[in-house]
Amino acid sequence: MNLRGFELRHLAALDMLLTERHVGRAAQRLNLSQPAVSNLLAFLRYHFDDVLLVRVGNTLRLTPFAETLREPVRRLLVDLNSVSSLRPNFVPETATGEIRIVMAEPTAAMLLPSLLGKIARAAPKMAVECIDVDSDINEFKRGEIDLMILPWDILHDDHGREKLFVDRWVCVACNETASWPEALDQEAFYSAAHIVPQGPQPLSAELAELGVVREVAAIVPHALIPDMVVGTPWLATVSLRLLQQRKLAGLRVFDFPFPDDLVIFGQQWHIETDQDPCSIWLREMVRSTVCELNFMPAN
Repeated sequence: MNLRGFELRHLAALDMLLTERHVGRAAQRLNLSQPAVSNLLAFLRYHFDDVLLVRVGNTLRLTPFAETLREPVRRLLVDLNSVSSLRPNFVPETATGEIRIVMAEPTAAMLLPSLLGKIARAAPKMAVECIDVDSDINEFKRGEIDLMILPWDILHDDHGREKLFVDRWVCVACNETASWPEALDQEAFYSAAHIVPQGPQPLSAELAELGVVREVAAIVPHALIPDMVVGTPWLATVSLRLLQQRKLAGLRVFDFPFPDDLVIFGQQWHIETDQDPCSIWLREMVRSTVCELNFMPAN
């Protein structure tokens, strides 16, 4: 087969350049020097007889031809990854490699302590990387993410997915440092100072749609919010499951005073790994962990 010198490294560089549209960032993601990626780009331009990336002002944009390459290149990488991962069978006790799971910080705080222990006992030679939800979504599309555990409504329709459990928002406050009503209404919510999480949060978008603005007293990692409420006069809105796991004394728990649907969480895997034995095993690990933690099942 004559590929005119085209190699796998060129395919990987092409995909990253089409994704990042920036030579420096592509080099960083590929763990290469910027001159090395510049040389790869020069080869790709010669190979395709197209500049691929064109400077417009201070940014690089894809040429029309480069735009047509994005999906075919990504599909090729997914297929290559799938082929390279194939094994006659999957034996957890002797399996090696790395499992990459995307989930938000509060979900990780709820699931990981039990899930990691289960994986470590069943597959002691496999490593696990937990990736925050704001990671590059193209990694999932390229088949580089094994599983995503996220709210159901943001999962992709065209990949494998399964509902896992439901959760809901509650408000929590310290009972010893401030006087709180028996039930929290919207007026009390507005008048309180709040502890809010770092980074994006689905609740923030929901409140913005309702025109609700919180007075922010502190910004902390989401998983630490229940602990940070203790000893303060502030209010926080957290996942009920996360709060139940913390088992902290001296806290008042209120119903969320705004219209609030149950949050359905699911797990998602790339469609190319639907019948992959390792992926099937990993999904069962997650499913059994959720069951053992007595999370409310999602029907």
